[in-house]
Amino acid sequence: MLRWLNRFEEITSCVCLIIMSVVIIMQVIFRYCLSSSLDWPEELGRFLFIASVYIGASYAEQMDRHLSITILRTSGGKWLGKILPYFAQIVTVLFSAIMVVWGVRMVVFVHATNQVAPAMQFPMWVVYTCVPLGMACMGLRALLRMFHLRNQASAGQQGQ
Repeated sequence: MLRWLNRFEEITSCVCLIIMSVVIIMQVIFRYCLSSSLDWPEELGRFLFIASVYIGASYAEQMDRHLSITILRTSGGKWLGKILPYFAQIVTVLFSAIMVVWGVRMVVFVHATNQVAPAMQFPMWVVYTCVPLGMACMGLRALLRMFHLRNQASAGQQGQ
């Protein structure tokens, strides 16, 4: 299951970024070289960027690539250095849970109001689905990282 999730996050984020780059370059060529601007590329580029950010946030959590301020962990002593990573993961799980709830509410609202993108006439609820999906995956990754940290601490204590 996790292997499938890894591949899904990697491929989805990469494909979104590649298509976004191609579409934006195409829009620049049309606008400045051919003097004929298209309506849909900017909108599609924005939607692909949103998808890559939320799905990529989960991938970054899995790879432990989110920004962190390590001064407290490194200068606060052993006890603080052990507690802060757990605290950071708990905050991440709580934030992800709040975003999932909020995201689902937004998707339901946007779907109920039949909102569509102005240029592409694409249903907006599909775009908003990236928020709860990405945040649910990120929360799952944070929980898994907490278990990993606990297992590392247990193995370290057994080795002493």
